[in-house]
Amino acid sequence: MNGLIIPPGEFSTVDAIGEVNAATGYFQEYVIKGDRTIPEYGGGLCQIGTTMFRVALYSGLPITERRPHSYIVSYYNPLGMDATIYGPHPDLRFNNDTGYNILLQIKIDGTELTFEFWGTSDGRKTEITDPVLYNWTGIPADKLIENIKLKPGEKKKMETGRRGADSHFYRYITKADGVKAEEIFRSHYVAWPNIYEVGVTPKPEVPATDSISEPSTSNSAAAGESGTTNTNTNSTQ
Repeated sequence: MNGLIIPPGEFSTVDAIGEVNAATGYFQEYVIKGDRTIPEYGGGLCQIGTTMFRVALYSGLPITERRPHSYIVSYYNPLGMDATIYGPHPDLRFNNDTGYNILLQIKIDGTELTFEFWGTSDGRKTEITDPVLYNWTGIPADKLIENIKLKPGEKKKMETGRRGADSHFYRYITKADGVKAEEIFRSHYVAWPNIYEVGVTPKPEVPATDSISEPSTSNSAAAGESGTTNTNTNSTQ
């Protein structure tokens, strides 16, 4: 994405990245999917989403789509200023409303990634407050998942639990004509349990049996009595 030209209008981070799979050079890394964190192609792209979110924030560009992670990811400091992406959605989108092209330049210094926007200034000024975290909740009870590939009784930690919280911060944009706008950006992070796989003894397979009953020759069934009952239960979570 280094050297990318962002024209006026809405920008999509997912579209800019393009196809994410083995053929395009990606490895499987962890993504939060449902109630588990599992390896998939595209894991780790939230580093791009989060960095793009912040450079657009500090540039004073309108954010049109942004979603925080499901749970707190500690290395996205400050907490509450992250953005997750997983094509086609969630995406990180913003509007280039400067009327001019923007050039994206990227620098990597060790483990530090920097995004810079270069373009024609229209005189706007941006102020951003530090995020405030509140409504903290404790780590839920451990979640145990049976795994017949482990020795019976063996316990393997798969995921580390996290506390839940809410967060918000403010952005103030002052245009060249002195008009000032205020925005609030909110995040909600769920509490996440420690997840363990636990070894169990495989249950023996029970062979299927077929039972055929002889038809009844009696005509003495009482009125309203049913000879066959079918019960189907469907459970959906």
